[in-house]
Order: sequence, then structure tokens, then C-alpha cells
Amino acid sequence: MRVKIIHKYFFRELLISFVLSITAFNMILMMERILKFSMLLSGVGASAYDFLKIILLVQPQLFLLTIPMSLMTSVLFTYGRLNADNEIIVLKAVGVSFAALTRPVFFFGFLCFCASAFNSFYLGPATSTSLREDITNIIINKSPMAIKEGVFYTLFKNVVVLVREKPSDRAIKDVFIYDKRDDTRHWTIFAKEGSINVYGQGGIEFVLKNGEVFLPDNKSITKIAFGSYNMIIKFSPEITSQISELTPFEVLKRTKETTGEERISVFLEFHRRLTLPLLALIMSFFAPAFAMISAKTGKLGGLSLAMLVFLAYYSMLIYFEKLARTGGISHVAAGWIPFVSLLIISIYFFRKENSR
Repeated sequence: MRVKIIHKYFFRELLISFVLSITAFNMILMMERILKFSMLLSGVGASAYDFLKIILLVQPQLFLLTIPMSLMTSVLFTYGRLNADNEIIVLKAVGVSFAALTRPVFFFGFLCFCASAFNSFYLGPATSTSLREDITNIIINKSPMAIKEGVFYTLFKNVVVLVREKPSDRAIKDVFIYDKRDDTRHWTIFAKEGSINVYGQGGIEFVLKNGEVFLPDNKSITKIAFGSYNMIIKFSPEITSQISELTPFEVLKRTKETTGEERISVFLEFHRRLTLPLLALIMSFFAPAFAMISAKTGKLGGLSLAMLVFLAYYSMLIYFEKLARTGGISHVAAGWIPFVSLLIISIYFFRKENSR
């Protein structure tokens, strides 16, 4: 009964530290994306609700990295403090083995593995798709309202728009458009009036009236007058790579449709989707034993050690992945050598600590 009470106490401490750690790690990794999204969405007048929704949709993409990192950090905090306060020594003195003390970690690690696997196989791909669709819809639907009178509008790639007068959200007058989507010839368009509409599922349509098009050549400029001219801009923001929207099984299926280096990259993505959730189980062996070694470093020391361990792991992972892309080793070896190496080290530390 006492052991159960101790396990509940350990589990509660682990849960509190885990929530704080994953919140901190996600916020750190979100900094760059928040800046990117704020620059992108503020230009079209997105609301605070739109921005908050985008931030929430990005979180599952970070969980594959932050769940095992947060698990290790929470174990280092909890067991490091217990060891520093001599609580671990007292429990061992009354006959509680190290394996028994780490049961809450194994249970908590299994929960983290389940959450990470669910995120890898379902939640991450689903939210990546929603993220791309939501950002595209926000920009397309709100772009007409974001165009201001007398301000150069440059959100559309390779297109600059200047409107002198804007009687309503979609009506425009005295329009200047500089279009350089065609590398061989840049278009300059003037129109007295027009309107802005949503075109299909991924574009903006400028309906221009009473204007002129200037097509410069090497030695001359061609001038074309028009009564009505429809200009369509397809807009597809590169917010997420397409492969992030696929489940691991769909990623594996994609390997049959690709060749060369692209095929190797797809295989490496598949291995990542499998190994990253399994890191939570490895941390169940490694983190408690490592906490006994690093107990005297304090909380900041534990956090630093956790960051160093994952930095070493991801550095090794990136190194072997580059070797696989250059043909140095197979994609299977590149995807699993760092994982197996960490597994062996974890078992060694755990058995060594348990035998004391």
C-alpha cells in the first residue's frame, strides 16, 4: 500500500513537471513560426481568433520532438530532486528497489508513447492539412480587404498592386499592377476601375475595366488597350510540406512513386515517424538512471543535460540521414542506428543503477 502511495506521489510530480516542460519547449520552438505567421497574417487583416487557431494547429507538428524531450526533463527534475533530498536513499534503505521506484516512469512513458504514436499516425497529418487549408482560406478571403488606398500591396508573389481609390472592400479605382510572374516578360497594367473576387478554391481574380497593358521587349514596348480584363492569381502558401500531411502508411506508399534522392528522403521521413514516438519508451530506461548521476546539478543542470542528450541524438540522426542521401549507407541504417545506440546506452545505465 505504501509503494502505491509513493508511486502516486512520483506520478503527480512527473505530470506537473511534464506539463511545464512541454509548454516551455513548444513555446521556444514556436517563436520562429509565430514571427512568420504574424508577418503573413497581419498583412491580410487576420483576426486574433484566426491567429490563435493557427498556433493551435501547429502544436501537433512539434509534439513529435517535445514529448520525449519533456518526458526526460520531467524525470530529471523529479528524480534528481528526490535524490538530492536523500528521499531515494531512504526508500532504498527500507528495501524498495530502483526498478520499483521507476515504475511510475514506465507507466508515464507508455502514456507518452501512445500520445506520440497517435500524433504521428493521425493527429499530426490531420492538423497539417487543416493548417494549410485555413491559412490559404484566410489569405484568399481577406486579401481584398487588406489592400489599402495608396499603399503598395506585395503579398502576392511576384505581383505588386497599387490602388488609388477603394470605394468598398472589393471595388477599386485607378489601379496599377506590376506582374513579373513570367521571367521572360514583365507586365504593367493600368485600369480605371475594377473589383477583386475570390477565384475557385485557391486564387484571387482582378476584374479590370477600361485600361491598358504594357509589355516591354528588348527594344520596344507593346501597348494593348482593353475594355475588360480578368487577371487571376493562384495563391498557394508554402506553410507545410506536403509529406507532413501524410500518415506513415501513406508516406511508405509514396516511396513507390518517387525515385533517387527524393525516394531516400521519403524513406527517412517514414523512419522518423516510427522512431520518434519510440523515444518515449527509451527515456523510461535512460532518464531515471541518468537522473541519479546528475542529481547534484540542480534543476537548471537537469534541463541543460536533457537538451545536450537530445542535441547529441538529433545531430547523430541528421549526420546519418545526410550519409544516406549521398549513398554512404542505407536509409534503414540511417533511420535506426541513432535509435538503437541510444537504446543500448539506456539499458546499460539502467542495469548499472539497478544493480547498486
